[in-house]
Amino acid sequence: MIQKKLLFLFLWLSCYISNSLIARTPTDTLSLGNLKVAVHPSAKSILEKEWAMLGANKKFVGMMKEKMRLFFPLIEPILKEGNIPEDFKYLCVQESSLNPNAVSTSNAVGYWQFKLETAKDVGLRVNKEVDERRHIMEATKGAVNYLSRNNTVLDNWLSTLLSYRLGLGTLKKMPLATDWSGKSLIEVDSSTDWYVLRFLAYKHFWETELQLNSEENNTSAAPSMITYTQVKGKNLMELSDEWKVSYDDLKKYNSWVLKDWVPEDKEYTLYHPSNVSIFESKGPVSMAAQNTVLTASIDTNKLYVEKEVPQEALYPKKKHKPILSDKVEMRWHTVEAGESLTSIAKKYDMKLPDLVKINGLDMSSTINLGQKIKVSRKIPMLELIAEQLDEKAKKEPVMVNTPTERIEKIEKPEKTESDEPKVRIKSNTGSDYIDPAVSREITIRSENSEKDYTPSQTTPVENPISKAAEKISSSLEIKAISIAREKTNSTSIHLVKSGETLFRIASQYGITVQNLLDWNKLGKNPKIQVGQQLKVKP
Repeated sequence: MIQKKLLFLFLWLSCYISNSLIARTPTDTLSLGNLKVAVHPSAKSILEKEWAMLGANKKFVGMMKEKMRLFFPLIEPILKEGNIPEDFKYLCVQESSLNPNAVSTSNAVGYWQFKLETAKDVGLRVNKEVDERRHIMEATKGAVNYLSRNNTVLDNWLSTLLSYRLGLGTLKKMPLATDWSGKSLIEVDSSTDWYVLRFLAYKHFWETELQLNSEENNTSAAPSMITYTQVKGKNLMELSDEWKVSYDDLKKYNSWVLKDWVPEDKEYTLYHPSNVSIFESKGPVSMAAQNTVLTASIDTNKLYVEKEVPQEALYPKKKHKPILSDKVEMRWHTVEAGESLTSIAKKYDMKLPDLVKINGLDMSSTINLGQKIKVSRKIPMLELIAEQLDEKAKKEPVMVNTPTERIEKIEKPEKTESDEPKVRIKSNTGSDYIDPAVSREITIRSENSEKDYTPSQTTPVENPISKAAEKISSSLEIKAISIAREKTNSTSIHLVKSGETLFRIASQYGITVQNLLDWNKLGKNPKIQVGQQLKVKP
């Protein structure tokens, strides 16, 4: 029994090694549709180098095979409908590695690497709402239009392939346009354009790898592409709730939608792989699995404008997110019209499962207009620092601004012993009198007795000047504070001064920071500037 197993294992390894060696050796003749391409010995070394570079990174090979095995079922029917050889699907791999956000040095974008002018020429829409160069199906339709038009003129698929890089006008001026026209057999050598040789290397390598992969593995359990067609004029947030799919995943795999709304004037297909996280739901989820596609990795979402502008302006720099502290703030959110759990989670930078958990809900729960939803957020470090500075400022001496002057709080003079002469009360013919006071204390001495009163009999006398100053200061302070409060209560607009923060302004008017944010529509990461006018009343 063991010998039979060892024999089977030996035969399997022999077949695997044999197939691998076949994959590593480019054949003498390749094909492109109905065209036969003979490979001259001088071109074989170039093809082998291309193959070596493709196979150097095993992780990359595995990732690309997975993408191709899943993307190709969307590309192949469109190529077939346009009478384009199926082999051209490898051109999409060569151009972008099936990355919808790939951008070349010449500002070609998307799966098939169209420049803005060329994209519009082949019927693709690129504006502030959508960029069809990043939609796998729409971009492939554009490629079909381009290849069909060029092949009608050149009458040779290899010439048409090269025109994808050089352009039809340039290729028509080259001798090979005439030499290859109408031919069914063409030989390529080391002098052939590198773009053609690279495509042949890509086609041979990936075709062989996919064939080996299908023989070794059972792909029946592979993820499938979920597609949706009735999406005219719909919002991605609403659709994510309806389909029980994360908004982030839906946006990620449909980066061609530059805003959250699908245009109403054209039928589009939204898609995502079936292996994304699906929310648990008690009700049925309507989705139709079609084809087998896994999207490429998404880098960023870039916006476009309708008018002709330099391509650099279409790719704004990514804004840095604020640094968050470990302090968590809990608050209540009142549900408004058009909001969903997903949109609320996004508004407060929360994960949807966390929002659902803290409110005791589940993924299939519905929310009502006016309902209170508990939300949490990590407080930005800058906000914490501002609060600490405000607390520190409160401990400093109070400065009151009046319309005419700034009055500082006058400190009361400390009572200290004085070296000035003391005043005595003298008695003369039965009547007493006091000399003018020059000290805060006086000592009473009788003319009939040389005995002085003891310290316990010393009577302090208040300084009338100091007392008057204190009364004036207190009166002015109360008046100034009263004027400031009247001014604060009567105004509804605050003019931002240097050094002020939202927290300080809110404290000044007895309102919350959230009131300021809502009344002035400052957003999640508010910034204020000196001279800016802020509403302090609703």
